[in-house]
Amino acid sequence: MWIAVVVATTLLSATVLPNAPRSDSDEASDSLRKKRSEWRYTFPVSGPEVFYPSDHLDYPAADLTGCRQLVRSPISGVIVDVRDVDTWDATTDEPGTRGGLTITLHGDDFVRYYFSHLGRLMVKKGQRVESGQKIATVGQSGNARNTLCHVHFGISRICPMSEQNVRRGEIWPQPYLDDWKRGINTSPNREVRRLTLRNPSACLLAAAAQRRGGDG
Repeated sequence: MWIAVVVATTLLSATVLPNAPRSDSDEASDSLRKKRSEWRYTFPVSGPEVFYPSDHLDYPAADLTGCRQLVRSPISGVIVDVRDVDTWDATTDEPGTRGGLTITLHGDDFVRYYFSHLGRLMVKKGQRVESGQKIATVGQSGNARNTLCHVHFGISRICPMSEQNVRRGEIWPQPYLDDWKRGINTSPNREVRRLTLRNPSACLLAAAAQRRGGDG
């Protein structure tokens, strides 16, 4: 079994190496990707009295409050996934649907940004966005229906599949949110790269958990 995991991890790593097969859309996206010197970060929720606690249940993420306030792209990049139908059912509480309406952004900084519990969506899958561009409103979709309006904000590595456990958040966003709110252009790229080197198999393990019917 250990050998199988090693082989699978090696295959997964090959999918994210520069010489892996790439689609035309990948190449087009790369041609528009901004350089490090051009990365500009924006606090992702606009409006008064936006609050986010310094912690989060079970894993690193941030919940930003503010009913119907605008959600903005924190950096330029490509919208790679949009869930525009809220299928969460309290009686079954499927982990993969708890986020309700969601958006996943692959930033030009090679970092993945995940937004859930959204209200009105303003972008489509495959769309390129700029830092500060309106992408949605804060809502109460998914299992946030009985809570304060908020948007779940997660920062993680980019995996070759859409797995929930990594995508929902790997590093704490709060230090970056604090800086962006003050106009300080701090990038999570370095922290995400360090985490990926320390734990290279996270994408594979999360995808396997999702196939088994776990949180995934």
